[in-house]
Amino acid sequence: MTRPPRLDEEVVAEWLARHGSWREEGRHLVREIVTTDYPSSVRILDAQVALAEGLDHHPTVTLGYRTLRFELWTHDRDGLTQLDVDYAEGLDRIVNENFGGFAD
Repeated sequence: MTRPPRLDEEVVAEWLARHGSWREEGRHLVREIVTTDYPSSVRILDAQVALAEGLDHHPTVTLGYRTLRFELWTHDRDGLTQLDVDYAEGLDRIVNENFGGFAD
């Protein structure tokens, strides 16, 4: 599968300004979610599987007791592409629609 080109820094900055749950670390998008308990964290992790598989784009996820950390970048582009933005927006929808948004 051909991957999209890397996004310009200006495009990423504009996207981040509209999506306050995400931040940029290096050339990666990062979102940390604080949940009410461990089972809630696992349910969010499970809920995102279909999104990742559908996009054929998989985040690096760190699962803690009440926390999830999602890290996105397109490896073969060494930075952010439309795939990362699409995944991030999809994860936001999943969390907001199914899990009450959670405080980040």
